Amino acid sequence: MFPPGFSGLRGPQTPIFGPDAEVCIDSDQFVQPFFLCEPPEQVRFFMVLFCLSAAAGLILHHGSASRYYSWFAQANMPHNKVRGMAYNACKAYGIFPIPELSIPGFHVVGWCLVGSILLACHPGLAPRFFLFLSIPLYFLYFGQLFCESKHGGHGSLLLPSVFLLLALSGGPRSTPWSLVYVKIFLGIIYVAGALSKLGVSVWFGQRWCGSTMQAYLIDAMWSRPHRRSWVRAIQGFCVKRWYICSFLALSGLGFELCWLPVYMLGGHWGATIAGAVAFSFHLGVDVLQGLDFKPFWCPIFWVFLPDVQAILTGVPEAPWTEVVAQGFEEEPFRSSLSALYLLVQIVVSLGFFDIQDKECLPFTCCPMFALPRNMFGDETRAGVMTDFNLRDGGWMDMAYNFSPWHKKMPLDQASMNELPGKMMVWMNSEKYSDVIAHFLREEALGQELLMQANFEVSPKLSEAISQFLKFLGDCNAEDWANSEKVQEALDMQEHCQQLFREDALLARSSESEADGDLKKPLTRAVDRSTGALLSFFGLLK
Repeated sequence: MFPPGFSGLRGPQTPIFGPDAEVCIDSDQFVQPFFLCEPPEQVRFFMVLFCLSAAAGLILHHGSASRYYSWFAQANMPHNKVRGMAYNACKAYGIFPIPELSIPGFHVVGWCLVGSILLACHPGLAPRFFLFLSIPLYFLYFGQLFCESKHGGHGSLLLPSVFLLLALSGGPRSTPWSLVYVKIFLGIIYVAGALSKLGVSVWFGQRWCGSTMQAYLIDAMWSRPHRRSWVRAIQGFCVKRWYICSFLALSGLGFELCWLPVYMLGGHWGATIAGAVAFSFHLGVDVLQGLDFKPFWCPIFWVFLPDVQAILTGVPEAPWTEVVAQGFEEEPFRSSLSALYLLVQIVVSLGFFDIQDKECLPFTCCPMFALPRNMFGDETRAGVMTDFNLRDGGWMDMAYNFSPWHKKMPLDQASMNELPGKMMVWMNSEKYSDVIAHFLREEALGQELLMQANFEVSPKLSEAISQFLKFLGDCNAEDWANSEKVQEALDMQEHCQQLFREDALLARSSESEADGDLKKPLTRAVDRSTGALLSFFGLLK
């Protein structure tokens, strides 16, 4: 028996753990076992799929994350003195600092995060508690990997927000209004990316069009060359054709701008199409630019399964507006908290917080690739080459960050020498915008060629890069649409990369020989000591 007013609570004889454990039922009582309350069936189905997918991504990439952090935590560079979100190591929500973890602590937090996410899948084990627990564990774990090639950047930023919105969902008899909030939150993120591109384009007085897409694709061919020759052939095919670059640019911008209206106005068909297009978009970005959003972003697309089911079964469901309205009637407090969370994301998007150095991740205005570009025009040109693959996990990602000439966390020569692979970065800053000047040190501006590497750069490679820059400097801005000029630039790029591979291989060979020479005296000394010891015991004649 429960005391008066507490009829919805578990009795002491009711098992919390086990298949027969009861779940709370929404009631008019003020006190309810919130953490033990099972969500609606559709929400629970999405929660299980989302959490299993996120946990699988964590497990699959923990090896590379572990290898990276074992190196990073002991590297003698300023970057490992801070922890935070994305490449600027900002505080969680712009408020909460993220502490530095030891290497064993990193492993403990990582596996605790996996365990917490998996335990949230079981309806009898307080799923809301484990969803809430996963949020600080997320920031602790991913905050150590802010500049890692797979876990850093914006690819994982949806996780804590989805955890929170799911944890605030209604009870078992409630409508699945939290799924609507998850979809709208995703749509706001996409719209924010489009608004950032349009806003920066207006600020620059330059169109965000095909030349921009071409420049970012060629950037990826410098820093993230694909292993497969057929992918590199597709990249080359695209960048040489202005109409393909223009289509990719405008369709990507249209996707971000129209995604939310299509979902909100298109019913189940609109939601299904929006989810499929978004998933395809991220797969294309992965192939063409080497930015992998599959492990920690794409699990959110399970949220569209109810829409697919409604189409296949022909069973109509209430429109999202009615679902949200009914959810507010059923759980006004939780529904209001969820709506407030979305409102903050809208404010951050419209205020362009990231662009104004007011980052409060995971809230973001998604300014990635917002800068309009034309590599054949008057712009700052730069490139990164490595002998390790930034498409994989386990490496420090310096494709657009941490150059030796950045104001914030520059990768100086001593830090570059700490890298586990060979790397070279170059830049021509004769022409620069106010935005670029904001990120670079003053002495790095107006320079014909800046170059830094953690190996001895051959004169051939240095000359090849100079010739590449001279070729682009002699071109006109309209030449981005000239397939012959683009092909010539690609040939020169491939020549530079071939010379880089030769220099990097030669540097590694020289280091191996030097290590071997250092080990020979030690080996001879060990051999003499071992021989003397064996002779003493009569085991060696």
